[in-house]
Formats: sequence, structure tokens, C-alpha cells
Amino acid sequence: MSEEEEERDWSELPPELLHLIAKKLPDLTDFIRLRAVCSTWRSSAPLSDPPQQFPWLLELFERGTYFYTVRKRQRFYSLSTGETLTIPLRNKNPKLRTFVNGGVYSGYLPFIEYSKCTLSFFNPLTRDLFSLPPMQNDYLEPWMVWTGTDPIRNRTIVVVDRDLEIINEIGAWAFYDPLSKKWVEKKGYFYQCCYWQGMFFSTRVHEPTEVFDAHSKELLQEIPPPEIESRENWYDDDDISKELRKSYLVVSSGVILRVVWHHDYWHKKPIEESVFYIYRLDFERAENKSLWVQIDHLGDQILFLGEMNGFSMTARPNCGFSKGCIYFIDPREQKPYMNDVLAGTVERVPCPFEKCTWFLPGL
Repeated sequence: MSEEEEERDWSELPPELLHLIAKKLPDLTDFIRLRAVCSTWRSSAPLSDPPQQFPWLLELFERGTYFYTVRKRQRFYSLSTGETLTIPLRNKNPKLRTFVNGGVYSGYLPFIEYSKCTLSFFNPLTRDLFSLPPMQNDYLEPWMVWTGTDPIRNRTIVVVDRDLEIINEIGAWAFYDPLSKKWVEKKGYFYQCCYWQGMFFSTRVHEPTEVFDAHSKELLQEIPPPEIESRENWYDDDDISKELRKSYLVVSSGVILRVVWHHDYWHKKPIEESVFYIYRLDFERAENKSLWVQIDHLGDQILFLGEMNGFSMTARPNCGFSKGCIYFIDPREQKPYMNDVLAGTVERVPCPFEKCTWFLPGL
């Protein structure tokens, strides 16, 4: 090593270069470590402008047949770095119970106080905590199916009723409107869904995609499902031999995708034999003109699917994920898998947890 290299002062790197380096870090732990080096590096990587983050796996613990919880010292696993992180949650309110149903969580973990039917959200990295007003109806077991990408600013949550009403095919769903700061509640169902250009899109397997105005909740149109979801392609002579397990809606690079997961679990086929069909929405605001068009690749996009929802990210070098692939959580075992869309293969994703779901860290 030369004398010049030994005496190099890394704190004198140009701020614009440090900023570029910080923006390319795939994991928040690396971003925090970079900021801790010195004051120059910290000022060149402000918390207000963090790099695009790839998701962690959040460890889950069973709390019932359909519900899971987290612990006071919660563990996360980063596929980007291969590290397991333990972060204390420090919930001092005994009435607040962790509420995790295997969905996808952006920045915040949800908690619920059942006696008041109030939802609260806690960021394990910043320690920020905020609560929403109580819901008017008695949602004894609210099932959160969608949250905004930045809930501390948008504070937008959709839930569906988990009471016995849902067994009687009544159901209800509620939407928190950040403009009026009130809950808007409606009868019906709100399943796999996404938000796009002021509209909510919701779907169920075999059924049309319903398009709602995000604030008035007016039903704008219904888009027929793709042919693969027709009941003729679902049942055959053996009554039930094929099962369309899930149908997801995901916003990816400015378009809406409908991802159909086809898995024959009735015959106990392994998850590795799953098949995925991907459709792009050609959307026209005029009724009866929107339709689903099948596509055979995702380009440089990566899809992440949870229990009720999903999201998309653009691949980057060393991000720990492969471009053009679908990463999904098996809803029965709560374990992660990857579908290589072009190769048509499915394989298990290494993870140290018995059960987990996606958590997108944020500052």
C-alpha cells in the first residue's frame, strides 16, 4: 500500500459521490451504517432521502387459525445482506395487541385495541407511533388488506369485517380517508386490491375486478376476469382437480397487473408445482372497454405477494432478489418462495424463520 493511500481521508469524499453511493444501498442497515461514519457522510445521506429499500422477512408467531403476532423483541431477515436483525418494539400499552395477518406491511406494524376498535401503527426503526380514530361499527376482528406506501403521511387503511356476518355472505369493509380524517364504511367485500390514480381496484377469483372512486367509494365499473379464471377452467370431470388459489392486483411500473396463482392443493401437490399467469390491465375510463391482456415476462420488475396484497420494485445489482421473478408467501405454511416467470420454476427462498411475511422498512 502506498503512503498516499495510507493517508487518504475518506471523510473528504465529494458529497455528491457519497449521495450516489447512499442511493444505491439495497438495505437500510447499510444506509444507517454509512451515516454513522462521520458528520460529512451523515449530511450527504439525509434521512429525508433514503435509498429505495427492498423488503425484509418479518418473523410471525401463531395466535390462532388465521392470525399471527409479533414479539416484544421482533426479528427480521434481510435477503439483501443475509443478516437477521432483532429490534425491540417496546409496546408499553397492554391493551394494544399486535395484529398481523400475513399481509404486506410498509414501514409500520399494525396494532389494535379491541375494546375501542382502534388501529395504531408503529415504525420499529424510527419509533414513530400514530393511531387512527375508532371505527363506527363493531369490527371485532378487522382484517387489514391494504395500506398506503407511506402511512405516516397518507394514513390510508382498508379493512374487511371478520365477524360472523362474513359467513352469512354479508360482509363489510372500511376505508380511512386521510382528507376527511374519518372512516368510510360499506357493506360488501374488499379482497385482493390496489390503489391507482385515485381509484381502488378489488378482485376475487373468478369474479370481475371492481373499480371504486377512492374517496366517494362510488363503484365506477366492473372488469371481467381473464379467461383462465372462468369456472370451466377451474372445475373438470373430477369435480375439483384444479384450484386457482389466489388472484392478486399489483401496481407495477405505472400499470396494474393481475397475477393468478394456480395451485392444486386439493391433491396435496407441492408448492413447487404452482403455476402463475400474469395479465396487464388495458384500462379505459369508459365502461365495458377495459380488459386483461396476458403477458409472459416482467422485464426488470420484481413482484412481492403476501396474503391479501402485493407490490412491485425495480431490480438493482446486489439487491438480493432476481429480476423478472415473483416472490410469494405460501398462505398455509407462511414460508417464502420464488417463481422464475421465464423459466416457469418455483423454489423455496432461504429463511431462518418458521413463519414469516414481507415487511418493507422505512424511515
